[in-house]
Amino acid sequence: MKHKLATHFFVAIAASLISSCSLTQEKWREIPISYYKPQLWNKRHLTWRLDTSSPIPRHLSESNLRREIDKSFKYWESASVFTFSAATGEDADIVVSFEAPPGHRWDGQLGSMGHASFPWSDHPGRIYLDPSEWWSTKSFALVGDAITEWLPHEIGHVLGLQHTHEHDHTMSEMGPYKRPDHDSFAQLRRLYSPRTPVFTWLSCVTETAGPRVDAE
Repeated sequence: MKHKLATHFFVAIAASLISSCSLTQEKWREIPISYYKPQLWNKRHLTWRLDTSSPIPRHLSESNLRREIDKSFKYWESASVFTFSAATGEDADIVVSFEAPPGHRWDGQLGSMGHASFPWSDHPGRIYLDPSEWWSTKSFALVGDAITEWLPHEIGHVLGLQHTHEHDHTMSEMGPYKRPDHDSFAQLRRLYSPRTPVFTWLSCVTETAGPRVDAE
């Protein structure tokens, strides 16, 4: 509900600004406002591993599960920001497990499918999947939930992406989620681009306004 109220609030502000610009025959000007970006990954090749210290659902084959996890990471490589590979030992940047996040309990079937930690969190690089859900290692599962329909969303969070209010998007608030595509890739590239402002404010300026000199 809070998300919806916030959305309506900003939509109302945007509509007011657009109306104001239309009435006064003014133009839009984008004013980038940069502030300290949160801690992000400082390398471009990340390794992952499956944590088998917590039980894996018995109906899943570990080899098939690893295959689908690897496939989910490979989807994100098309963004040309990161490459991924399975770790050869215990030391890995990203760990996928079927345990509960610290301080949390799973809410059972048909509830939360998973949880992931952001790069700036206390436990970066952790992805948790609810073992009570009926996971499937088939790409298109008639029964159950395909790993590749949910895990790419959690990987997006681990890389630093947050939810979007758009529907049919990898980072939508509700799943199952769309496979990462050009929209998701652009979102990730913007996040890791050093020249991209974190926030952009749209302002109206009159056509007759003189050149604006910004202080360095």
